[in-house]
Amino acid sequence: MNHSAPFQSVPVDRDSALRQLTFWILIAATTYQLMLCLVHTHLFSIRTSIVGMAEFVIYLGCLIVLVRRLRLEFTAIITLIAAYLLFLALMRGAMDYKGFRDILIVVLFYWLGRTMGDISLADRLLKIMTIVVVAFGLFELLFVDLYSRVFNVFSYYVSQGGLAGVTNWSKGSTLALNSIRPEGIGRTILPGLLGSHRVSSIFLEPVSLGNFAVIVAAWGLSKGRDELRKMLFFVASAVIMITLCDSRYGMVTVGLLVVMRMLFVGRMHSLAMLLPLICVGSLIALVLALGNYEGDNIMGRLYLTGSVLMSFNVSEFLGLQGFDLNFGDMGYAVVLTRFGLILCTILWIGFWMIKMKDERGIRFRGYVALYISLILAISGTSLMALKTAGILWFLIGCCAVRDKVTVNARNNVPLRSAPNPEMNYAN
Repeated sequence: MNHSAPFQSVPVDRDSALRQLTFWILIAATTYQLMLCLVHTHLFSIRTSIVGMAEFVIYLGCLIVLVRRLRLEFTAIITLIAAYLLFLALMRGAMDYKGFRDILIVVLFYWLGRTMGDISLADRLLKIMTIVVVAFGLFELLFVDLYSRVFNVFSYYVSQGGLAGVTNWSKGSTLALNSIRPEGIGRTILPGLLGSHRVSSIFLEPVSLGNFAVIVAAWGLSKGRDELRKMLFFVASAVIMITLCDSRYGMVTVGLLVVMRMLFVGRMHSLAMLLPLICVGSLIALVLALGNYEGDNIMGRLYLTGSVLMSFNVSEFLGLQGFDLNFGDMGYAVVLTRFGLILCTILWIGFWMIKMKDERGIRFRGYVALYISLILAISGTSLMALKTAGILWFLIGCCAVRDKVTVNARNNVPLRSAPNPEMNYAN
């Protein structure tokens, strides 16, 4: 008689339920802003506090999934980072709660992917999200008036204090402020066919749709040749999303990702570790080359970021000053003043110390490094927006090596994880 059989089914059943909860946590993290905007438009005004409560519920869901899988290294990472941020707060004389929240997203969703995720779950989740995002984007493009009546995006952001009502240059529009290209700039991709409207889909703003498209393309391009159909699906979907939202960042970044896919092999992807230094050096070189430059375009934004970095003193590089300033689209200035160069360096090294399962994970990490390095040059805080950052770090966790032994919490007996027929780690 096998007395252990009843106990072996417990962790398997529990794992199945927790995987389902993990799936819905990721869906919630991607769509919670859309749901809140719907409530704001038709029921009651949504303030920043309610958005914060919604995010807290999502983080709490992650902790519920992870509570029986917390390991010493997870606790140590959280404790050390929190201690360093508290030290910075002590030196500044003020607490930066946004910094804690940003780090929490990275650690929670990475660990969620590492403990509960796998490649098959990631593929299924990202495929569903991609189909929904593209379908919703086409709905917004073709039926913009109906979309605007259902989702008053502009009012939603005004109610949170992020915008002033008089800043809407497109009178009568309920779309996000950057959903309409102003006169003199216009669309870059298919302007004659799509006009000045930049689609936002479920993300409410086109910038996030462009970021999501790059993540989808990076995931697709990380696939091996034996998964060519999946690769083409994700890359083609990313191209459609970039076209809909007219993301110039997405267009350039996906182009560079394709070049990396064609040229980089094996350990060559580790060269992406140097990308932040290359980007910052390029920004400074641009300032030195152009002298005085002004322009409301990509070149102007890059020039401004470089000039601000050149004006930093030691205190700003160490995160002791400037954390409370609004740097706009200058992402490198934001992360340096918020976390300090020391913590940024430690986190970046830690990112590259993650042990990946296979070549697919190695490629994806290199592509994510390009995504991060470029977005910090032209965008201030969109890198850490939960609606895209959650899925990004979950995917990274899915690519990382995970333990093959689980523990029966009731009996504290090590058990081999039940084989999952859908799991396929082949390149």
